[in-house]
Amino acid sequence: MSENKKIDSFPFMAETFLTDAKCRLRPTTLCNYMLSCAGRHVDARGIGSTTSLGWVLARLALHIEHTPVRGDRFRIETWIRNLYHGFTDRCIRVVNEEGREIASMLATFAMINLNTRTAVDLNGDIGLRLNECMLPDEPLAISRIPAINRTPVEEVTFKRRPHYSDIDCNGHMNSIRYLDHVLDALPIEYIDSHNLTDFVAAYMKEGDRNEELSYGIKEIAPDNFLVRVKKENGVPASNFELKFKPIEG
Repeated sequence: MSENKKIDSFPFMAETFLTDAKCRLRPTTLCNYMLSCAGRHVDARGIGSTTSLGWVLARLALHIEHTPVRGDRFRIETWIRNLYHGFTDRCIRVVNEEGREIASMLATFAMINLNTRTAVDLNGDIGLRLNECMLPDEPLAISRIPAINRTPVEEVTFKRRPHYSDIDCNGHMNSIRYLDHVLDALPIEYIDSHNLTDFVAAYMKEGDRNEELSYGIKEIAPDNFLVRVKKENGVPASNFELKFKPIEG
């Protein structure tokens, strides 16, 4: 398979109804676009999710150099970087009309058996297909997923029981909806005056549709927020780190 066949490219536009009060494409919409493209990429190669097998997101790092605004046209390119210990890294980048990379994501996926919720061995046929379409040396702004700051977050900022819009087809909290909840918890005046530049996520335990989740948010440095999410029994569910930049002018 030639290198240009190992990268898929999908066109998009920042539609008015998907932008915020400042006409910016919402970060969660951009994340969903990028992850959707990664899914379409493996689907086209016969190694996508099925009725019994599914790709689940374990970790991700997102960097946004420039947020698309209403009417902007861009494309999303995606490819597979590597395969290791039952996980695979997917590279995803957003390119504007001038051909400049304006956002990038490195996402780690594992495949699970949807009936038993256990990991699938990727050393078999699926692994062989992944290796056939791998492109390890294609450059991306994010070279690795950084470790999330270990600073403790003791206080609970808010609690939330999953709503209809939070639940995915597996009956659990959607991975990107967590980011929506955190952004909603920050003052809207802060969100209006700052752009999200970096988002790092580590998912440990799935949030069940029937349990309340506790979110602890702590600003550990100017415009740098640490988020700990715990299940009802106190078990850590997810950790996140967000960085923002004030809007100039």
